[in-house]
Amino acid sequence: MPSNHIYKTAQDNKGFLWFATDKGLVKYNGNTMRTFTTKDGLATNDVWGIYPTPDGKLWYLSKASRLGYIENDSVYAFESEEKGEIFNPIFSSQIGNDVVLTSSNRFHILEDKKWKLLANYKSGGLIAGGYVKNNEFSRFKTNETFDTLLVQDAKNNTIKTLAFSNVLERVHSRGQIADSLFYWVNDKQYSIINLNTLKFYSRSFQEEIGLETSKYLRINLINNQIQISGSGFVGILDSDLHIKNTYYIPEHLKAHFGFIDKSGSIWISTFTNGIYHLPLEKQSIQYSFPTETVTNINFVNNKIIANVSNKGFYGYDNSIREFVPFIIEEDYIFNASYIKELDTEYYLSKLNVRTVKNNVIREIDLSNNLYGINDRATQLVLYHNFLYGQFSFGINKINPENFKIESEYIQHGINQLLNFNNQLLVATSNGLKEFKDEEFESFRFDNTEFNKPILSIVKLSDIEVLINTDGFGTYISDLKTIRQLPKSEFLIVNNGFVDGTSIWLATESGVLKYAKLKDDYVLQMHLDVSNGLPSNNVNDLLVHQNQLMVCTNNGIAIIPKDLKIKSQLLDIYFDKASYNNQNITANNSIFSYQNNNNLSFTVTSIDFSEQLTNLSYNYKLFPLDKNWTATTTKNFNINNLKPGSYTFFIESNGIEKSLDFVIKPLWWQKIWFKAFMILLGIVFVTLVSRYFVRQSQFKKNQKIFQDKRLSELQLKALRSQMNPHFVFNSLSAIQYYIGENNFETSELYLVKFSKLIRQFFELSKENEISLSREVSLLNGYLEIEKLRFKEKLNFNIYVDPKLDTKTTKIPTMLLQPIVENAVNHGVFNKLENGFITLNFVYLDHQTFKVEIIDDGVGFVNTKKRENKNVKSSNVLKDRLHFLNYSEKWDIDYKTEELSPDLADRGNKATFLIKKIQK
Repeated sequence: MPSNHIYKTAQDNKGFLWFATDKGLVKYNGNTMRTFTTKDGLATNDVWGIYPTPDGKLWYLSKASRLGYIENDSVYAFESEEKGEIFNPIFSSQIGNDVVLTSSNRFHILEDKKWKLLANYKSGGLIAGGYVKNNEFSRFKTNETFDTLLVQDAKNNTIKTLAFSNVLERVHSRGQIADSLFYWVNDKQYSIINLNTLKFYSRSFQEEIGLETSKYLRINLINNQIQISGSGFVGILDSDLHIKNTYYIPEHLKAHFGFIDKSGSIWISTFTNGIYHLPLEKQSIQYSFPTETVTNINFVNNKIIANVSNKGFYGYDNSIREFVPFIIEEDYIFNASYIKELDTEYYLSKLNVRTVKNNVIREIDLSNNLYGINDRATQLVLYHNFLYGQFSFGINKINPENFKIESEYIQHGINQLLNFNNQLLVATSNGLKEFKDEEFESFRFDNTEFNKPILSIVKLSDIEVLINTDGFGTYISDLKTIRQLPKSEFLIVNNGFVDGTSIWLATESGVLKYAKLKDDYVLQMHLDVSNGLPSNNVNDLLVHQNQLMVCTNNGIAIIPKDLKIKSQLLDIYFDKASYNNQNITANNSIFSYQNNNNLSFTVTSIDFSEQLTNLSYNYKLFPLDKNWTATTTKNFNINNLKPGSYTFFIESNGIEKSLDFVIKPLWWQKIWFKAFMILLGIVFVTLVSRYFVRQSQFKKNQKIFQDKRLSELQLKALRSQMNPHFVFNSLSAIQYYIGENNFETSELYLVKFSKLIRQFFELSKENEISLSREVSLLNGYLEIEKLRFKEKLNFNIYVDPKLDTKTTKIPTMLLQPIVENAVNHGVFNKLENGFITLNFVYLDHQTFKVEIIDDGVGFVNTKKRENKNVKSSNVLKDRLHFLNYSEKWDIDYKTEELSPDLADRGNKATFLIKKIQK
């Protein structure tokens, strides 16, 4: 705050709080404050009046020459139509969206950016009112004795007279409320007239709220309620104009004004100490001993006893709902307890031990103590008919009749004793122990080792206890096994209280409530200072009827057990929004596209919770995002958005806000340009498609030509194989065998010849055949040549076992012409016997090699060698070209002379044949 001098508090229609101070106007969202001063356009920083109107303006009043309003964080100030006039609007009022500046005798209203003077009364009786917005009358006036109110019209005619005695004594404020009520208020009473019925009401503060007087009285229309406030109280007027829901402001705050906001919270203004905030849930909390340390609270023989350090034991009186002194002790208080078996109450302090039986208080004589203090017990339990009390070094066994120490047992670090099912449990700084047979024995749990420092033990049920530790949370145990109470890990738990199926824990972080769910407990509620606790460090607690009593070093808070924690989140809004550092507003939401653009949002809230936590938000950018994304950040950045219309949505706790903006495309991003480019693309695609169609048709025609050419070559190959020499020689051989009367040989020759001719014609119809058929064809051919050469020719055909001759393919009639050349141009010209070798060798699953080898004279010694244009060779060359071009075959062919230096040179033709799989 810029100042602790606060005149007034108001809340605008969005939920922001405004504080009028002597150092400027403050706008508050529950987290941050913004101060408006003369630097922002105010005529003076001393602003003492503020009126929020439904249209979103916040009007400000002060003694100045320029007054106006703040709208969208901009200050607007206007002068009077009378140049140089200084306003003193001490009786101003707000009616709808209008504010009337009212002094003791002058009225102004804002018109055409000037404050227009409505009336100026200088004589004719005391003006008892201000400007009245009504169709029937326009002002109130008193008679000269001030005991009669005159209601007059615009022509100063009196419409009605009303009794008005004592109303104007020590007047603090007056003015019109909305369009139907006008009020007068002084330090003893308030009076209101209904402008529609002219019915007059007068109420005294003594009758309404029990206060004789109150200063600084104000009546305002706030959040559709008529609130009345003064020093010491704030309340609401009901339909009969009686004060209800009164909250009495503590006198020590020295407050002059109270204000109830939309969530029901109260804001208290002071002239010296700034602002006090009282949330709704705290208004139902009662506080006792606000400056005292209260260490323990428990039931003692059906009485609620609180241990107040250096004050004594206080009992709670249900009739007056307050703590009253029971035993005064101006020293350190230990403990109070009730031993049912002895029907005796024990009150232990540093100096005394007192008992109460039959309502008689008796002080036990400790005079025999060396130091004159209580060193016998800080806490007492009954065990095996003796009292056992802990002290600094262990426990004492005490005779209940005379309170004498019978025995002393040393055990350091004892914090509490509990008799549970006739077992004396001992809470120590090193785990849980049992005092048994005058010995301290550590508990051994079946499921884990447990040596945590224990502060207290509480009976949970007939078979289980709560074990509260120093910094390790709370555990539940049946003394056989032990388990952690969920979400209590690492807490300092001073004590616990069992209320039916609920567990309440007093911790250094507030109060935790657990509810039983099936066979376990779940954390149901967490209370701390934001919910009304005097301190987060809770020493002890108990539940009485429907109230939770909580002890702290700052006193006791009595809280409703079913306290409803109401969210004070009123709204979320866009604090900042920009596109490439240009602010996005309702009037500025269209932007031109830029490369590498950046969209930035900052979201904040109006939340008057005392302990603000990070809100979680859901957001999406439509139309890019269809689903919500969760986050806890308040800042959002989105990059490289394309042109288009967008809406950014933000949501939290059921409150949803949105912001619309448009990114305009550049000329090359606009629809007409895109349409042109699409049309151009269609034309381009059409032309390209036509080109490829033509190319495809050309390739198709070329393939047809190639297939036709290949067929022609196959026919040529057939014709070249069926050359006249071969046919003539074969027929001559058959004739020779017939002439020699060798009918058997001639018949064999003729059969083989005719079978071979038939195979040639059949294969001429096919493009490819299996390797087995090719081997069979070559074998038949060589058999005929062997008969013709009269055993001068021998041959051998070798097929690699790895070759699958039935599935392996070879182009039709590819090898026969080369084999025929080997016979006719190699072996034929040789004087000795000749030998032809055919090798079919496996290379891989797609490739094999064919070798055609003869031991003849070689081409160099034949006439054919002299004529290099061998017809069959030319046919083979063309055929291989088209086979390879068809992309179905990859065939390589070469020839070589085996022994160039010898007469019988020999020749070798090699084919590498690969069938291309597609």
